[in-house]
Amino acid sequence: MREIQLDVRKTATVKIGLENVILYANTYILDVLGYDLLEFVTQRPRIICSQDMPDLVHDLIGEMIMNFEEGVAVLQHKTKNGDYFWAFTHYKPVYKPDGTFEAFLTRRKPIPEVKSRQNTESLKSEILKLYKVLKEIESYSGVQQAIKYLEGYLEDRGFQNLNEYYMSFFEFNPEELETYFSIDENTPEKIIRKFIPL
Repeated sequence: MREIQLDVRKTATVKIGLENVILYANTYILDVLGYDLLEFVTQRPRIICSQDMPDLVHDLIGEMIMNFEEGVAVLQHKTKNGDYFWAFTHYKPVYKPDGTFEAFLTRRKPIPEVKSRQNTESLKSEILKLYKVLKEIESYSGVQQAIKYLEGYLEDRGFQNLNEYYMSFFEFNPEELETYFSIDENTPEKIIRKFIPL
C-alpha cells in the first residue's frame, strides 16, 4: 500500500444523490481510484473510504450534506488496488436553474499548504491520530460513544463541528476556497503558489 498524490491542476469530482449513491464521477477521479465508470457509479461513497477512516466521520459529513450544508473535510481515501491518498474535500448542494435540488457535489484536491499551526505532514498526522482514537472507540464501544468523544475533543478546542475543525488548519475566505477548487490547467503558477508550493 502506497500513498499517491492528487494533481492540484485537476479536480476529482463526484456527484451524490439524495439516496446517498454516486450519480456521476469525472474521468480524473476514476483514473485516480482505478475504477471503471460502470463499477463506480451507483455505489455508495463509502466505496472509497480508507480503512483508517472512522465510520462516524463519514456519518457526520453525510448528515451535514443531507441537511443541505456546505463544508470541507480532510479525508483519506483508498483506491481499488489498496493504495491511498489524502484529499481536501469540498461538498455542497447543487440546484437546477429552477431552484430544485440536483445533487450533492463533492470536489477533491490535494491538501493545501497549512499556513498557521503546522505543515501538511503534521496536519495529516494530527488528523490520523484523531481518526485512530475514534476508530478504536467505535470498535470497543460503538459509534455513539465515539461521537461523544469527538464532541468533547472539538469543544475543548473551541470548535462547534468538524467543518470548523478542518477549516482551522487553513486561512481561506469563501472566495479563496472557490479559487482553490477552480484551479485547472490554465491557472497561472503564481495563483497556485498561494495554496501549494510547486
